[in-house]
Amino acid sequence: MISAPVVLAGACVGAGITLVVRSLVQPAPDLRSALEHIDGSGQALPTTRGGVLPGPLGQVAARTAPRIVESLRLRRFRADLELVGETPETLAIRKVGYALLGLAFPALLVILMAAMGVLPPLAIPLVASLALAAALFFVPDVDLHRRAATARDELRRVVCAYLELVALERAGDAGTVEALERAATVGDSPGFVLIRDALTGAELAGKPPWQGLTDLAETVGVPELGDIADIMRISGEDGAAVYATLRARAASLRTQLLTASATQANTASEHMIVPVALLGIAFMALIGYPAFARILFG
Repeated sequence: MISAPVVLAGACVGAGITLVVRSLVQPAPDLRSALEHIDGSGQALPTTRGGVLPGPLGQVAARTAPRIVESLRLRRFRADLELVGETPETLAIRKVGYALLGLAFPALLVILMAAMGVLPPLAIPLVASLALAAALFFVPDVDLHRRAATARDELRRVVCAYLELVALERAGDAGTVEALERAATVGDSPGFVLIRDALTGAELAGKPPWQGLTDLAETVGVPELGDIADIMRISGEDGAAVYATLRARAASLRTQLLTASATQANTASEHMIVPVALLGIAFMALIGYPAFARILFG
């Protein structure tokens, strides 16, 4: 007969794996998420979506996720979440799923060891479960920061290309609004999609397009977008010629990106010194071991 702890441990493992796998799958965007991107007030709309997880588990997650978001203050990661296309509720579900997985994994190992006749002290799996759950609870935060940093770097590259495109549109006698909108339709990358959505949101809200870029820069934490907005605001309000200014800002940003890439490459090269040194030491020990063995052991 299967005991209750075995059933409970299996249920915890299954629930944790389900939450983790489902959280890694990108859900289809709904109308509320699109309106949240368009909303210029900076306030997140309350989420009532119940399709984060299938079935009754999804209904439970839909009811509990907003409470977890508020208790853990996950809305402070709004800029990172906007960049990777996720919501605070998704992050909350991932954190809980990882914590449940870490909590149940040592219990599963204890069950397997007990089946083989080895029963460790109760304190060991208990401490291991709490420590692993606490460690895995912060894994989604680290992964979110990593993906957001990569997305910001990519968005800065998009901004650099967008500056050049806007400058070319202005050189072709396009108006300020027309130059911003036509340049944003050239690319299909996520960065260009964000810029197009910001311009569309500003148009629907009755705001000038450079205000949409300013709001987007504040939302995702990329001030380079604000530079484009400031330059085009001067052109739109005062009629100033901004072709040279746009090209100069694009060249400056391009130099900044190249410097950052070179710094990252140098850092990666420095990090390779330790593995190469350890590999050399291991190779020398492998070659010299027979001689040392003869000397020491005859």
